[in-house]
Amino acid sequence: MNYCTIKEMAERWGVSEQLVRRYCRQGRIENLKQVDGIWFIPEKTRRPQSNATIELEENLPARMKRILYQLARNNHYGIYEFLQIDLAYSSCRMASNRLTRYQIEEVYRTGKVSTAFEPMKIDDLLEIVNHFRCVRAMLEVAMQPLTVPLIKRLHSILTTGTIAAFTGKCIPGTFRTEENPLGLPPQEISKSITELVRTYERSSHSLEQLLRFHIAFERLHPFDDYNGRLGRILLFKETLRHDITPFTIPDKARKAYNQSIQENDVELLLKVAETAQERFKRKEELCRLMSYHRY
Repeated sequence: MNYCTIKEMAERWGVSEQLVRRYCRQGRIENLKQVDGIWFIPEKTRRPQSNATIELEENLPARMKRILYQLARNNHYGIYEFLQIDLAYSSCRMASNRLTRYQIEEVYRTGKVSTAFEPMKIDDLLEIVNHFRCVRAMLEVAMQPLTVPLIKRLHSILTTGTIAAFTGKCIPGTFRTEENPLGLPPQEISKSITELVRTYERSSHSLEQLLRFHIAFERLHPFDDYNGRLGRILLFKETLRHDITPFTIPDKARKAYNQSIQENDVELLLKVAETAQERFKRKEELCRLMSYHRY
């Protein structure tokens, strides 16, 4: 059996030497040898697949490293928990989910929820849990290009098990097949969203271009339901991918946000986004001051 050094294997896999050393320390490479403190790896070994402890590649933006570090360690009170709770609360509330922020925090931290005197809709709880799962899945592929299969996969995670999926009103991961006054005819959706993604990937990926894509996606209305929640998750993904300050839409900006989409007004949405970005920056700074994460 022939062996390679860490440097040689890093070049073969197209990753950093630091990452290959981490694989060795974690015991994720079979038939590994160590001689006088030097690792030797079988030359035909395939790169280990990603697991729950997502690798912190050297080329990741600092914000992304912090988020993934906290995700891998289930870190409470850091920026990862904030974005999970805040994105779920603001985005799902925009879609008429009635869980309070406190209840969403409870679900995230304990897996339980305190009920009020009024009945709780099962779907409200299912949607929040699915939203947590979808955001986590999004973060694991945040640095990858946007593709139609990825969009469908995230929609499937977001909708599977919901009442809409159970009753057939929304088929997880499947484009709309019925007419809807809010979007294009069903027969035009696949071609249009493919072209939209292709055009977007060729753009400058500035905040303005991200917002243009978001408005176009929402106006296309490709799925029977959950278009808004999915679109906001995709928007968050792309801000992380391109090292742009992410944001969530607060309740008080809901009217302006909806208006920007209805009227195809990028300038209005840009104002909403920039104000929301300042809020996210303040939360990041607070997390740093409170030293709840390593970075």
